[in-house]
Amino acid sequence: MSRIIPAMTNTHSAKSAASAAIAARADGLIGLSKDIWAHPEPGFREHRTARVAAGYMREIDLDPRENIAITGVIARIETGRPGPHVAIMGELDSLIVPEHTEADPETGAAHVCGHNIQIGNMLAAAVGLSRPEVLATLSGSISFMAVPAEEYIEIEFREGLRASGALEFLAGKQEFLRLGELDDVDLALLTHADASDVNALRAGVSHNGMIAKSVRFIGRSAHAGGAPHLGINALNAANLAMQGIHAQRETFQDNDHIRIHPILTRGGAAVSSVPANVTMEMFVRAANINAMKDAAAKVDRALKAGAMAVGATVEISNSPGYMPSKFHNGLMELYDEGVKELIGESGVGRMPHRTSSTDMGDVSQIMPAMQSYAGGARGRTHSDDFDITDWHLDVIVAGKALAYSAIELLSNNGVRGREIVGGFEAPLTIPDYLATLREFQGTESWSGEQLDDFATSQPF
Repeated sequence: MSRIIPAMTNTHSAKSAASAAIAARADGLIGLSKDIWAHPEPGFREHRTARVAAGYMREIDLDPRENIAITGVIARIETGRPGPHVAIMGELDSLIVPEHTEADPETGAAHVCGHNIQIGNMLAAAVGLSRPEVLATLSGSISFMAVPAEEYIEIEFREGLRASGALEFLAGKQEFLRLGELDDVDLALLTHADASDVNALRAGVSHNGMIAKSVRFIGRSAHAGGAPHLGINALNAANLAMQGIHAQRETFQDNDHIRIHPILTRGGAAVSSVPANVTMEMFVRAANINAMKDAAAKVDRALKAGAMAVGATVEISNSPGYMPSKFHNGLMELYDEGVKELIGESGVGRMPHRTSSTDMGDVSQIMPAMQSYAGGARGRTHSDDFDITDWHLDVIVAGKALAYSAIELLSNNGVRGREIVGGFEAPLTIPDYLATLREFQGTESWSGEQLDDFATSQPF
C-alpha cells in the first residue's frame, strides 16, 4: 500500500532546488519563448503555440490536457496532501499589428504585448515546482494553465465561433471559468511583460473593466453623385454617433477612469454609392462595474442619435469584455519576498491603476489573484516598436519568482495560502459572475425611421 510522505518544511531548500532546476533549463526556456515570439497567433487560433506549450510540459513529465476553450492547455500536479490549489497562468495569444517588423507577413500577428514570455515563465515555474524534492515540501496542488485569447480582438470572428457553439464568451479566462476549469482553484498568479526596460518585477494593483460593442448602421444606397437624396447615409450616422460620444466625455468622473475608443471597420462599399452598411467596434472601459454600465448607456444614446439624425437603423451588439481587476495585496506582498531574494529591494514595486483591461480581472473577482509586470521590454505595448530586451529577466527570473510564490503559499501545510484564501471575500461567486456576463450580452436594433413615422402621423 502506498503511503503519503509528510511534507517537509524547509522552504529555503525547496526554493534552492526549484531555482537550480530552472537555471539548468534556462537556454531551452528562453529559446521556446523566442520561438513563440517568431510565430505569433491571435486568440483562439493559437494552435501551434498550444502544441509547443503542451510538448514542453510532456518533456518535463507533466500530463497536459489540450483543446480547452479551443486552444487552452492545463497540466496539474498534486502533492498528495490537502492544501490550496494554485493556478500559474500564461497567455497564448498575440495581437495584430502588421506594422511591426516581426509581424507575421500573412496574418499581421505580432507579440506586441509579450505574451510569449508569459508562456516561458509559466513553464519555468513548472520546471522548478515539479521537482520531487520541491513537491515533498508542499501541500495542495498546482495547475499550469496556458490560456487562449486574452486580447479582445477580431470580434466578428469570435462572434462566429459563438454562433457555431464553439464558445459562449469571447475571452479565454472567461471560457475557462464557464467550463469549470477554475472551480476548485483557490489562487491565481501571472507575470506580464512591461515596456519599462528596468530590472524589476512589480505587482499590478488594478485595471479597468470593459464592455465590447459591435455596431452596424444600416442606411439606403443610392448614386452618390446623381441622386444622394434618395439614399440614407450610414457613414454620416456613424460619424454623428462618434461626435455624440465625444460630447459625453465631460460627464465622466475622473475616478471612474472612463475610456471609450471606437473604430470604423467598414465605411462603405464604393465611393460612388451612398454608404448603406457601416460597421464599428468599440470598447467602453471603466474602473468599476457601475461606471461601465453608465458609460455604455450614454454610448448607446449617442449611437441611436446618429441613426435618428439621418433616418438610419442601428444594430448594437454587446459582449462582456473584462471585469475590473483588483489584485490581492497579500499576494503582492508575498510575491515581493521572492523578488527581493532574486533581485533585491530595487526589484519590487507597484504598477498603479491601469486604464487598460485584462481577463485576469475576471479571475480577481472570484479568487485572490495577482498579475506582476516584468520590466525587460521597451517601446509601446500594442504598437510597432515593442520589443523584449531582457529575456533572462522576463522568462527565467520571472519564472523563479512565480515558483517562489507557490512554495510560500503551499509550504508548512499551506498555511500562508490558507490564510489568504480564508480571509478573501469574493466580490462574485462563479454563478453570479457568469450571470453578470450574460447580463452585459445582447443585441438591440433601433430605427431612426421610427421618428419619421411618428412625425408624419402628427396633425400639424
